[in-house]
Amino acid sequence: MVLRKRVSIAQIFGRSPFLGIEELMRSVAACSAQLPLLIEALFAGDRDEILKVAKRTSQLEGVCDGIKDQIRERLPRQLFLPVDRRDLLNLLKRIDAIADCAEDVGVLLTLRPMETPEALQPLLGIFVERVLATVHTAEVLVDKLDSLVQASFTGKVTAEARSLIEELHRKEHEADKVQDQLAKVLFSHESELPAAGLLMWSKVLNKIGDMANHAENVGDAFRLMLAR
Repeated sequence: MVLRKRVSIAQIFGRSPFLGIEELMRSVAACSAQLPLLIEALFAGDRDEILKVAKRTSQLEGVCDGIKDQIRERLPRQLFLPVDRRDLLNLLKRIDAIADCAEDVGVLLTLRPMETPEALQPLLGIFVERVLATVHTAEVLVDKLDSLVQASFTGKVTAEARSLIEELHRKEHEADKVQDQLAKVLFSHESELPAAGLLMWSKVLNKIGDMANHAENVGDAFRLMLAR
């Protein structure tokens, strides 16, 4: 995994408050990137690795919370912003929710040993890939925020942002379709799982799917800003 150079909040806000939001999205993506490691450890039946990765995911989610809180505190209240302050706060909420769900997946996987029906594994790998592809597209979109502001939400960069918003909707829909397939496979093997295991799997799949949903919501927040 390529490590990004950390940027301090003071450095970020010395240039532009919007760069802070871009930094938050990069931290959220790093937190989300723990998801395939959690699933790999689950497939391997490696309880210790699950606990280790879940702990790291929670730590990364804590970093996201710290950045989010400082952005909120430093957003100007009396000065004019080129976008509505409420829109920025809504965007922060949507971005942070992705990391919250990644942490929730880790927590759920630590609660009890989980049996993984063999038929579930290939689709689950595809599902994780689709979800992370959606998160990555949200990251690319958020990375354009400062450029959008500088361009006054006009021109080529705005057209690129609209295209990414549509791409987000497509990718989230693709993730949804795989989640539906997973649900069918899961319930076709319900006789092999205890009731508690079936419930836990439903919660895990929903939380993973919510990561893609919240990534799509990031696009919706951008659409709102572009429409004003």
